[in-house]
Amino acid sequence: MRVKSFCLAVLLLAPVPAIRAGEAPVEVAPDLQGAWVKPDSAWDGRVVLLFHGMASDRDDAGGLLKSLAEDLAARGIASLRINFRGEGDARRTRIESTFVTRLEDAAAALAWVKRQKGTDAGRIGALGFSLGGPTAVIAAAQQPDRFKSIAVWSSPSGDLFALWAKDETAQRALREGEATQDIPGWKQLTTKREFYASFRGFDFDAALAKYRGAFLTIRGSLDHVANRDAELVRILSARSAFAPGSGAASRPAEAVLIGGADHIFNVFQPELGHAGRALALTVAWFERTL
Repeated sequence: MRVKSFCLAVLLLAPVPAIRAGEAPVEVAPDLQGAWVKPDSAWDGRVVLLFHGMASDRDDAGGLLKSLAEDLAARGIASLRINFRGEGDARRTRIESTFVTRLEDAAAALAWVKRQKGTDAGRIGALGFSLGGPTAVIAAAQQPDRFKSIAVWSSPSGDLFALWAKDETAQRALREGEATQDIPGWKQLTTKREFYASFRGFDFDAALAKYRGAFLTIRGSLDHVANRDAELVRILSARSAFAPGSGAASRPAEAVLIGGADHIFNVFQPELGHAGRALALTVAWFERTL
């Protein structure tokens, strides 16, 4: 296990013929909508669930998750990305979800994927963007063998409730029941006490220690979320050290820092190439570990 610099990123994807794929809107569960992207041919059953960030939608910032779905399909990997109930609309200004409902939606998405003809239940992965990262990792800890491989982008970690301790909006919502903030360049957002309180008792690091699969974390050096990625890799290294002979070499843990990139990999500045690098690294990761 090791922490990698970005210098190897462009070497991870070798050119291959593109595989055609189509996207279909699906109802994963009541009030839970998704987009199912499956290669038209050469599909061997691999699937990745794509979990968006807070108050976003299944395509996420700049369509990054939609682009990832297309890139995965070109490599013969299917994907399902969902709109979390109570928040899965980029235009939505009032958040009705909680972290618990996120976990319920993640479980429903996994169950839906497993029911699809051709899915290989032993080769399912998950990608979480921002708050989607803890969603994927905590969901994996609840059933340690449910995901063979996980990747997270710009993910928070540690005690998830403690993350809100210095957030003025979160503290106001916890005191008063709800709070509204103007997020420059994005939208006005109202969140409730129930949203923040729902993170109590959830710890990213403890969940990661229970997880048995491969793990990749990618973030930019200018991400506003604290970078504890090297520590996360150490947690997984310790996991393997206490499980000799368990095949740890087949369950790598890696961290990549993209220099100069922000929380959303400067997706609206494509000329910088940061978003494209995050996509390339992630597709290569799932090719290698699923």
